[in-house]
Amino acid sequence: MAAQRLFNVRRQFVDGVTAPVIKDLLNDLLADGVLNERERDSVLEERADRASCLIDMVRRKGARASQELITNLKNFDPFLCNDLFPPVGQAEEAAEEQDPPISPVLILCDENFKTHIQRTDKLAYPVMPKSNRTRVALLINVRNFVNKKWIREGSEKDDAAMVTLLTALGYRVVRPETGEPMKYTGEDIDKAVKDFAQLPDLSQTDSVFVVIMSHGIMGAVYGSRGKAVNPNEKDDLFPIDNIFEYLNAKNCPALRDKPKVIIIQACRGGDSLIFVIETNPGKCLSRSMKLIEDDIKVHIEKDFITFLSYTPGNVSWRDPDFGSPFIQYLVEVFNTFSHKDHLEKLFTQVMNRFKQGPTPTKRQMPVKDRCSLSTHFYLFPGL
Repeated sequence: MAAQRLFNVRRQFVDGVTAPVIKDLLNDLLADGVLNERERDSVLEERADRASCLIDMVRRKGARASQELITNLKNFDPFLCNDLFPPVGQAEEAAEEQDPPISPVLILCDENFKTHIQRTDKLAYPVMPKSNRTRVALLINVRNFVNKKWIREGSEKDDAAMVTLLTALGYRVVRPETGEPMKYTGEDIDKAVKDFAQLPDLSQTDSVFVVIMSHGIMGAVYGSRGKAVNPNEKDDLFPIDNIFEYLNAKNCPALRDKPKVIIIQACRGGDSLIFVIETNPGKCLSRSMKLIEDDIKVHIEKDFITFLSYTPGNVSWRDPDFGSPFIQYLVEVFNTFSHKDHLEKLFTQVMNRFKQGPTPTKRQMPVKDRCSLSTHFYLFPGL
């Protein structure tokens, strides 16, 4: 019986369903006649425990209503639905997958899997032993603006979700030391990225994340002053290109050959690629004639990947109550799959997640951009 099936997975549903999926389920259940407007609104009013309220309300309506919820969940969150209701023949396999220890945030990696990857995927980025590394990540969330209409309500949910995720992955989260909390100008953001590139900890990290959340235009994100009011003033912007400039191999040698993951949650508009590392400065007099034989040619921009919440010319949706689907889906996918999948595959799964939602009127598609990763990067959470 469908109502009993819902009751059996009630706790897992409450723990696993995301806020955007709840809203989509409510809208579809209303359209299907399972819920009326009063019932939908009563769930929405339960800000602290909407998931429990929704599943209890639906299962008490009986088998048909419960089956409608299961069917709609499969459309909006196939990953969670498959975990709760594995297809026939996969039930035993799913039960076995629940045996490994699960952290409060994400599934931890198994040491045997790490050994397997290091043996079979020999070109994968090396990961420092947990005892010797100091992973660091930069998180900048511009929530508050001079113009109150620009305040990004709900972004504090994304902020908290990213802090929890990055911490669980073993990264120390760094924030700008300038500006008020969640209120940073373009200059503040620029200084924060530049300072981050000079952190002593970078020599002891095997990778970095840079996460920036704000309003934006093509190629830039807004600082807290936003658009200029007077024609003789400039918009308060931070160019995304500056991230690559400050963290590239020339300006940040501590991150040379290490993955640099850039995540941008915002709405969206020639030097040589190679420089020379001088390994024998004593022969500099002949440098004007030719490169010294033992100098090393190194790509300036290498080992980057950027994941943006939008395609060019489109908006990035954010809900004042739940935060943005982009960040919530990203955290959901990392929680579920980062113990076994490499980074690019994780990003692809987030993109696939958007194929089921959000609602058609708010459809968007994240995009991987400016990728210069030369091989696979596994996060190995917990190891």
